[in-house]
Amino acid sequence: MSDRPLGGVPAILLRRLETLPDGPGVYLWKDRAGELLYVGKAGNLRNRVRSYLTADHGDSPKNSRLKRLIHDVETIVVATEGQALLLENNLIKEHQPRFNIRLKDDKSYPSIAVTAEPFPRVLVTRRRDLPGARYFGPFTDVSDMRRALATVRRLFFVRSCADDLPRERRDRPCLDFHIGRCRAPCVGRQSQAEYGAMIAEVVGFLAGDTGDVRMRLRKLMHDASERTDFERAKHLRDTLRWLEQVESPAAIEITGSGDTDVIGFARDGDDAVGLVFRVRGGKVSSLTHRFLENLEEVTDPEVLEAFLVRYYVPLEDRARRAVLSFVPEGLAALGSLLPATRWLVPQRGRGA
Repeated sequence: MSDRPLGGVPAILLRRLETLPDGPGVYLWKDRAGELLYVGKAGNLRNRVRSYLTADHGDSPKNSRLKRLIHDVETIVVATEGQALLLENNLIKEHQPRFNIRLKDDKSYPSIAVTAEPFPRVLVTRRRDLPGARYFGPFTDVSDMRRALATVRRLFFVRSCADDLPRERRDRPCLDFHIGRCRAPCVGRQSQAEYGAMIAEVVGFLAGDTGDVRMRLRKLMHDASERTDFERAKHLRDTLRWLEQVESPAAIEITGSGDTDVIGFARDGDDAVGLVFRVRGGKVSSLTHRFLENLEEVTDPEVLEAFLVRYYVPLEDRARRAVLSFVPEGLAALGSLLPATRWLVPQRGRGA
């Protein structure tokens, strides 16, 4: 690190620099009005923060604009670099500083939620505030979500009522029972254990385990044909074709036959997109993506790190193996956040 004089630095900032800690943490650059400009992480706060104000730091247009506005800095010390990475992400999400990478808001994308009630429901939601719920998505293609939900409702007997079961009981079952869409746990005709076993199948299907569902669809389609209910048989056939089409890209052989998340990345100047292919049982079960903005003079490894921390790490449905196209910034810190995940950056061959 350079020891050159820090000329032109505000007096309040000079005093802060004298007391900077040497450990890991996050730093928050602020302007004269106290507005947050930028949040960063560091393995050594003292070295990292001082480097911004020395002649050795890159004098790019973006850095020059930031340095002209800096008037004060706040630091938060944590125990590890992994904790610094997580805290940095939380602060960026909360304050959206103008100089940080921005992950486009995904509130417009719906998800499927399986609630944590004694008799769970399967809902469509654009928020993730249901205590204990499991979420699948968000779905950027709403038609895929609707088909997945229609398949669940066609093959399983998931209740649609909002009753607080088992505390609230009905005197008689609702219309869903009479048309064969529910087995009436509301009046005790289906036990909590039986209902829970069915929900486990629903969760498996939504997570990408479609083998049992496809077998069930074929049987129902055959039964409908035997009854000459050709309209229902056609709907079941179309659903089966959709499932097979969703799984058709299973030729991603580098992942073998297990569960893997394949994380892709593409960039065009100051914009980028991160993608997550979920491979379950050797078959591609879903693809989601998020756009990132405000990438001026930010390296690709830094952008990939931002995508992983802000989108991938918070996901509930993660595989134990994640395949990356290149090494992101702070891979060791990411590993400490997800110790059960094996990170791979193949160089050649299948999963090498």
